[in-house]
Amino acid sequence: MSAQEAKVLLSLSREAVDALRDGVNFRKSPEGSCYIIFKGRDGLKACRNLCKHQGGLFIQDMEDMGGRTVKCTKHNWKLDLSTMKYVNPPDSFLQDELDVESLEDGGVQLVELSPPDPWLTDPREAQKLQEGEVKITYLTHACMELQVGNRKCLLDPWLTGPAFARGWWLLHEPPADWRERLCSADLIYISHMHSDHLSYPTLKILSKKRPDVPIYVGDTSRPVFWSVSQQTRRIFQAFSCCVSFSVLLCDRNLEQSEVQLTNINVVPFGVWVNVDEHLRFMILMDGIHPEMDTCIIFDYKGHLILNTVDCTRP
Repeated sequence: MSAQEAKVLLSLSREAVDALRDGVNFRKSPEGSCYIIFKGRDGLKACRNLCKHQGGLFIQDMEDMGGRTVKCTKHNWKLDLSTMKYVNPPDSFLQDELDVESLEDGGVQLVELSPPDPWLTDPREAQKLQEGEVKITYLTHACMELQVGNRKCLLDPWLTGPAFARGWWLLHEPPADWRERLCSADLIYISHMHSDHLSYPTLKILSKKRPDVPIYVGDTSRPVFWSVSQQTRRIFQAFSCCVSFSVLLCDRNLEQSEVQLTNINVVPFGVWVNVDEHLRFMILMDGIHPEMDTCIIFDYKGHLILNTVDCTRP
């Protein structure tokens, strides 16, 4: 199974972005691929210039006074770019939207996640569940506990201490038994590097009791744990096509901060990771911020559970 990647399809400079007019804009990449960019009050939206019906090209719909729709040259199907919905015929398709990533210099990139729906690979038939077999408990902030069968998964555990240089504190106190919940987890998922998700005060308590608890993070270009060496990342990427893997990292910065965790696993995007015969999970990149944000989807006995966390467009 190949890992999910973010592929840049078209780059626009700041000048090219400023030149975009309100409404429909047609653009072509240096390779000759055609795209449509819609400039509206809420920003930019983009898609391939390709009708989902039979692959025809779109042109400006001269009958649309609002400047939102385009018309297919094959069968006159119309697409409303402000919603990415086909309006003629109505209720037919949704156009696959490309992610518009803003750059620091004012430019933008049109990005496509490939493959777009990796969780559809290797589907499992849904089995009948017993009452109480799946339980989701909200602890505080973004932290939740997922119990499936005899497994307990803890997601983004910020359970004590401040975040963002003491600028943020927990609005809701976690349950009184949060330490027991934290240290008895079978696996922990941390979505990204922001300190309200990657909580060193919480991890310090964990490391004193269970330093070997499996912690999983996505293979983002801005790593969750910054001191993962490039050599380690290259070694891991060489084996990223494997479905079953375990990469153990000893983070020097973690040791210096008295957070000594020995089982941090960096996993590629869009690959199923098997926990046992009934439970597996997949970490997905965010379409808007693929360099940093992630979300996670669990598959338990053929039933899918998605935690989007901070992802703008999972």
